[in-house]
Amino acid sequence: MGQGDAVVVRDHGADRDRFALVDVGPDPKPLQRCLSSLGIDRIDLLVLTHYDMDHIGGIAAVIGRVGTALVGIPENAQDERLHARLAEGGAEVRQAAKGDAGTLGGLRWDVLWPVRGGSEMQTGNPGSVTIEFDGRGIRSVFLGDLGEDAQDALDRVSAPGRVDVVKVAHHGSRDQSPQFYAELHATVGLISVGADNRYGHPTVSLLDLLRSVGTLAVRTDRQGLSVVAPDAAGGGALTVWTEKGG
Repeated sequence: MGQGDAVVVRDHGADRDRFALVDVGPDPKPLQRCLSSLGIDRIDLLVLTHYDMDHIGGIAAVIGRVGTALVGIPENAQDERLHARLAEGGAEVRQAAKGDAGTLGGLRWDVLWPVRGGSEMQTGNPGSVTIEFDGRGIRSVFLGDLGEDAQDALDRVSAPGRVDVVKVAHHGSRDQSPQFYAELHATVGLISVGADNRYGHPTVSLLDLLRSVGTLAVRTDRQGLSVVAPDAAGGGALTVWTEKGG
């Protein structure tokens, strides 16, 4: 995806596979290529964490292919038009907040953040819709672009506890909460980040933080398309496949 986020969650059901997509990256073309390579025609659940272009710029690739869309509070008329495009394409568009929950086949999903009706951290990076998936041997949490203050606030009201996979916040910026990542104690940390980006992401401090809490960093700038799945041997182990290896 380059410098942006787009992560697929798949439930392998007996009747058919079901797919969630958390953010759509900055450009529809690479997203379309990625979905095609994975054989995905339909997105059962779309989550747009917030409205920065590196998270919503690829929306054209999924218009008309979405069942339900969970979105944050629109900040302007452009955001509202995006909702309208999704709805015109047949999606049920729902503004998401803490307490919202549902299922994706055999997986349960829960929205952990933001808090509906709160007086702050409702939009932009601090208001990123944060969602957890649990089932089929993997518990994962997707942090959007939350910074340290928002991570700590989320932890106070919706502490996820230990997870298997964390989608690292804000492409691996330095604005992270050490306590929060220590509590997550994730096996794998997915860092969706562009090669040679001008922000210096992922930062050395973030990589050091993941290392200190025992989380394996998987970064798209070096490893390309990455897949995490339960190990066939069971026992809670994970298998990680990356397009570029190492």
